[in-house]
Parts: sequence; structure tokens; C-alpha cells
Amino acid sequence: MKLGFALLVCLLPLRLSAGSADRIQSVTDELRARLDILESVQATLVEHNPLVMSVETLSQRSGPFVIAIDQAFARTLSDDELKAAIAHELGHVWIYTHYPYVQSERFANDIAMRVVSRSLLGPVYEKVWKRTGMRGNLVEFLGLEAGPLGQ
Repeated sequence: MKLGFALLVCLLPLRLSAGSADRIQSVTDELRARLDILESVQATLVEHNPLVMSVETLSQRSGPFVIAIDQAFARTLSDDELKAAIAHELGHVWIYTHYPYVQSERFANDIAMRVVSRSLLGPVYEKVWKRTGMRGNLVEFLGLEAGPLGQ
């Protein structure tokens, strides 16, 4: 009985990873459609990504694109934060496929904020900075928060 339990405990993270990968791809597909990105985008969990999340194309300007997400970092995100982080990476895809725009964190966030709120991106940046040891300025990356009535 103990061996069966130990085997179950060892296999459980694999099942969770597979389910997480499916959930992450589903979120990616939904946001990609909402942002009118026609190119293929595959989201994948990787053992280690020094940037915690990144996107790259596997060919020329028209993809396919791959979002590589550090597994340990993904586990620190709530569902809403994961959605915001994926929206940010899809912002980079949108910029890349709408030449001649120039890549920037701020512009990727502007695109992301078409489908997620600014308030979700702030905590994601805090977690990225904590994990990487880097630091940044939220106003520089996200702009000023809108006051009441959008002011």
C-alpha cells in the first residue's frame, strides 16, 4: 500500500503539469483570438526560463510562435495573473506581426490591456522582479493608473 501511495505522489505532479499545459494553451488560444492574432502560438511549460516567460518565432515574421513559461514561475501565478502574463507575451506577438512597430514592454502591455486589466499586470511584474532579482518601474511599463471615471 505504501508503494502505491508513493507512486501516486510521484506521478501527481506530472498529471498536474499536463492539465496545466492544456489550461495554459486554452487561455493562450482564447486571448489570441480576442487580440485578432492569426498566427499560431504554442504555449509550453519549460523546466527553466531565465526570463520566466518569453516568446519567440520559430521561423520568419509569420510564426509559428512559442511562449516558453518557467514551470516554477507558473505555479506562483493565480489564474488571473497567468492570463495577464500570457496577454503580455501575446502583445509582443501582435507587435511583431504588425510591422513596422517597435518592440517595447510598454507597447506589449498596451496591447495586453485590450483583454486584461492593468491591475492584473502589476502583481505579475512584482513576481517577475522577485524571481529574477531585477527591478523596474510600473508606471514606465504600464502607464499611470486611471482615476475615477477613467481620469
